Amino acid sequence: MRRVWDQSSLAGSIRAWFSRFRSVTQFLLVANCAVFIVQLLFRFANSGWFDETFSLSGAGLRHGFVWQPVTYMFLHGGVLHILINMLVLWFIGREVEFFIGAKHYMRLYFLGGIAGAALWLAFNWHEGAVLGASAAILGCVIAFATLFPEREITFLLWFIIPISIKAKYLAWICVALDVVPLLEHEPGNVAHLAHLGGALLGYVYVKQLGYGPPPFWMRWVGALEGGLRPRRSENVSAAEYIREQVDPILDKISREGMQSLTREERAILDRARDLMEKKKR
Repeated sequence: MRRVWDQSSLAGSIRAWFSRFRSVTQFLLVANCAVFIVQLLFRFANSGWFDETFSLSGAGLRHGFVWQPVTYMFLHGGVLHILINMLVLWFIGREVEFFIGAKHYMRLYFLGGIAGAALWLAFNWHEGAVLGASAAILGCVIAFATLFPEREITFLLWFIIPISIKAKYLAWICVALDVVPLLEHEPGNVAHLAHLGGALLGYVYVKQLGYGPPPFWMRWVGALEGGLRPRRSENVSAAEYIREQVDPILDKISREGMQSLTREERAILDRARDLMEKKKR
């Protein structure tokens, strides 16, 4: 008898398997470490098959290895490479996942890696190969800085010297470390273009969710709309505005979480905060 493929049971099995992990971040940590162990086994056997098949390269894609834009982000060049990436993922990724939710965090991570792959391939289609989770993880770092620009982060420089810096400044430093070598035409062995692709995706993804201050082009649109129509919130008391506009949003947060809010609902919360600050003055 021919076995019929049950799509619903397959989806249930996948969900059950993912449920073993407490978070997406934990799953990504385990997956990266497991793949790295497999890499080491092939390297000890003096076989380059695994890296050549699952790293990202134009040659691989031309040969039909269409999985490479995803699989390359689970491979690493060495112990230090994966150690740094996984430490950043653990400390930064957990915060981002908690705030925007597991679904959006999963999309952010994979789309960041794919965006990095696309930008790198645009300039390296005919030669070279790239591997590592750095593009996806830098996307998470930029997302964190966009969500919490004033949050102070303390890290150990060279694993020895403790340094505290605001997230927004750390983001600019990370971007500069990739832009400057490209301008000086000294990329070395680092895929700076892939990093920048992931960083750009991280910023855009969080912005389209409505988090953080709106980008300048949206401020122009908002200013134009504000000039064309009156803002009702300016004609009511803070207590009335909170009762009518804010309380339903707070109820929604308690039911569905912060990540469920729309851009308009976040704008209402920002306006309520401004009203309360004016009231204190």
